[in-house]
Amino acid sequence: MELLKGYDSPEKAYLVNDYPYGFRLRCSIRYWIESDPKKGSRFCSQTNNPKKEGLVWNKPKKSTYAEFGAVMFIDNGRVGWDGLSRYDKLDRMISFKETYGDAIPEIVRPVLDEIIEGKKRYEELKAEGKTWQEAGRIAALEMATKKMGIVLEKGA
Repeated sequence: MELLKGYDSPEKAYLVNDYPYGFRLRCSIRYWIESDPKKGSRFCSQTNNPKKEGLVWNKPKKSTYAEFGAVMFIDNGRVGWDGLSRYDKLDRMISFKETYGDAIPEIVRPVLDEIIEGKKRYEELKAEGKTWQEAGRIAALEMATKKMGIVLEKGA
């Protein structure tokens, strides 16, 4: 597997020149990861229309947002992608960060680090015997207060 980095817009997309278009025609396709710090990242692809003269791009196809980052790679000669959401388990999040590292869009890395820290705290609280609701509330409150620079004392 080869990680694809820096392909973050249609203008800077990863280009494949010999791609099937229907049964007989061939075209070009470009791939990129689109990122937004509030929404996450998503995989995008766009083919050109070989039936029209010149280089005319069709409407891009875009996946749903992966809240905490998405990456592109080539595996077995094909472009693929992987993304991370809030519903992934802690070990998957840590593995995702370790596997893809600096291929994760820079704009969403701080959010990924924050959610991993929050998930770790949630798991600690559950191991202490808290219900999932209590653990979630406490972990979320601790993360929010930390973000604001407020330190909560234990037992408060």
